[in-house]
Amino acid sequence: MAGIDGTSGTLARGSPDAGSGTLPGWAETLRRRYLSGEATLFLLHGNVHDLEAAPEGEPRFVPLREFLYRFLARTKEVVGFYNHSQGLTFPTREMHDQFVRALNAGRMLRREPDVALPLPRGALEALELIEEHMRLPESRSAVVIDFVETVVPEGNIAFMGTEDRTNLVTLQRWATDPELLRSDSLVILVTESVADVHRRLVTNPQIALVHIPLPDEEQRAAFLAHLDRKYDLAHDDSLVAMTAGLSRNQIEGIFRQAWESRHAVSIDLVRERKKAIIEQECHGLVAFVEPGHGFSSVGGMEQTRRTLHRIIKAIHAGNAGRVPMGILFVGPMGTGKTFVAEAFARESRLTCIKLKNFRGSYVGTTEANLEKIIGVVKALGNVVVIIDEADRSLSGAGGEKEGGTESRVIARLKEFMSDTSNRGRIIFLVMTNRPDKLDADLKRSGRVDVKIPFFFPESAEAREEVFRALLEKNRIAHGVEDFGAVVEATEGYSGAEIEAILLAAFAFADDDGRDAVSEADLVKAVEDFIPSRDTAMIEYMELLAVFECSSRSMVPERYRVMTSEELNRRIRLMRRELL
Repeated sequence: MAGIDGTSGTLARGSPDAGSGTLPGWAETLRRRYLSGEATLFLLHGNVHDLEAAPEGEPRFVPLREFLYRFLARTKEVVGFYNHSQGLTFPTREMHDQFVRALNAGRMLRREPDVALPLPRGALEALELIEEHMRLPESRSAVVIDFVETVVPEGNIAFMGTEDRTNLVTLQRWATDPELLRSDSLVILVTESVADVHRRLVTNPQIALVHIPLPDEEQRAAFLAHLDRKYDLAHDDSLVAMTAGLSRNQIEGIFRQAWESRHAVSIDLVRERKKAIIEQECHGLVAFVEPGHGFSSVGGMEQTRRTLHRIIKAIHAGNAGRVPMGILFVGPMGTGKTFVAEAFARESRLTCIKLKNFRGSYVGTTEANLEKIIGVVKALGNVVVIIDEADRSLSGAGGEKEGGTESRVIARLKEFMSDTSNRGRIIFLVMTNRPDKLDADLKRSGRVDVKIPFFFPESAEAREEVFRALLEKNRIAHGVEDFGAVVEATEGYSGAEIEAILLAAFAFADDDGRDAVSEADLVKAVEDFIPSRDTAMIEYMELLAVFECSSRSMVPERYRVMTSEELNRRIRLMRRELL
């Protein structure tokens, strides 16, 4: 087949391959694998509802359906499309008539009745006609089955309907039929998420999976140049980077909104629309985080801040080799893990998203949700992915119960986290107070390279730093010069408990009609506050944090002197007592 830019590439088997011309990477992959005879069935997935470049004449962009028609029609005499809504259709009346004539000619030789018109909508009947046409001598056809998840949906085969099972067997048979493999016919299945398609089809080695990614930086630059000509709107040059993670349709939607309101395409507009689009696209699976504080609001934790500053320095310098694939924050609740994570995201200047509950109640939804998240993260690049309470979100509690789902989900996540091509671009920041509940392989080096323990403020100096930092964070005015009394009274308190005391002190001041907190307010708040904690469980969580820590210098002195044998023995003893 000629390349869609008019060059002499070919998609016909047995024809000389004169080069593909300029094709998107995914289309070039499909062309090469088809020409090599590797497969006759292809499954396109990913960004399938977007526009693609159609460089015939003046540059323009067309939907995938039109792109595939232009891509295939150069060498295929018949190009057909099927979906449940429209049935079996053709881009032109001529192709429709040619399809019907060829079938009727074959049937006449077999003394069978002509094809009934109009052509069927049902998948069972449509697939039968498509196969009948592909088996005709000298047939050169291509068919695109869109929304293939509605033809062969994922599910337990024992509970599938007769038609769905028949469709599944039909497509599997096509993929391995020697006659069809030798033919000059091609079948392209299209779905947004492979997790929605029956697993037996997705894992069939004779069916080639081809991913259509979101547009990369070069493709976004070309599309923005096209939009410049179409809308003639002023915009900042940084839009190429700012639109990472968006499809061409979504980018044009932002331009259309600006054009209708007669405003320039501002960075603020793109940022707000991008956030709304991706959060809606992911159906609440992720949330953008825009931290309002940096490390100046973090009290104490000097060693932790020093470690994170080294990582930030490497990020800013573009030194990917010094940037960890992932970071584990581990320690009891209330020690500031989330607060420090957000401060790190702000200081790193990377886009920050938080992974929300992606587990679904129905078969296949958990895997589909994870693939959606991975696709967005890869497209965004330069991103910090925060996974809070990882012991719950990655433990498989609740939700989908289908056998094998948990192992497949964790395996896919581990695969993505260890992809070294993401180093320096994507950082996973995993937080938990129960690392013993996480998959051990998830925590290994190469996925989580730096493990940082969190503890309650150890010294009076550290607690005073926490008091001062939290006053600044909460914008609480005060006239306190000596924190000695409250620092001494809060020994063993967590950062979260200290913050609760500060807010109570501010409430006391406000009740008296004062804008600033006094030392007396703090003392009163400390005396009134009742800590609610399980000291044995906190100690157990601290021991787990020490066990996971990747640097002895980051743990308190009382734990630093423990040998590995002592630490393990203490953890086992407390586990028996508590659990």
